[in-house]
Amino acid sequence: MRYRCRMRRVAVAAAIALLSACVPPSQLPPEGRETVVRSLSRQPRYLRVAVYVAPFFGDGSRVLISDRPVAELQVLESPDGKSITPPPATRILPPGTPVFVDVVQFPTGTIAWSRPLTTPRYNPWLLATVEGVGKPAVLVLSTENKSASDVLAEVGRVLTADDPTAVYAALPESVREAIRQKTIAEGMTREAVGMAWGYPDRIVMDRPARTEEWSWTNSTRKASFQDDRLVRVDSGKGSPRGK
Repeated sequence: MRYRCRMRRVAVAAAIALLSACVPPSQLPPEGRETVVRSLSRQPRYLRVAVYVAPFFGDGSRVLISDRPVAELQVLESPDGKSITPPPATRILPPGTPVFVDVVQFPTGTIAWSRPLTTPRYNPWLLATVEGVGKPAVLVLSTENKSASDVLAEVGRVLTADDPTAVYAALPESVREAIRQKTIAEGMTREAVGMAWGYPDRIVMDRPARTEEWSWTNSTRKASFQDDRLVRVDSGKGSPRGK
């Protein structure tokens, strides 16, 4: 019996070592990871933007929160390299929803080993408790961040230390309703569009013309502004709308 127990321990240790060797190396150095954990863990925050809530891939014990449609998330692949998206979203939470950040986990060998195979186990996870959501929530973070400031900026697109409820409540009801549905309409300000669709990955500015074009990674969505007002929308579902 003792021999079998020792063999199991050796097998588990060998498997963990093998997994550690297979985990893609983090681009964020240890001191950067420590800064992120220290800055965010055990901290109250609020949703800066409306987010989708969806099942967390194959892990029924958690939910996914995302500022962008789940179809645009490319954080998990099948063995043949095809992107695996999570199940459809079940609800949308508005800006100002209270969030308590429990911890930020980086995928060291032991942490990756403990995660279900059917999840983006090699990405950093922000684990949080969200008001009105019965299960622990996960915000999946990028593997491409190279500094603590990169990670904090990514998180800051979704979560904020300053409650945006007053700003959200001051918007016209029609705009608040659009944000609650994560839709946008001509005439909305950049701030309102950010609350609805999430803040963009790329901004192209023409200062003399006072225009901006927003776009998102892994998406055909685009939003064009003139003097801080939305004038053209491409939702990726057909012809663009606007002038």
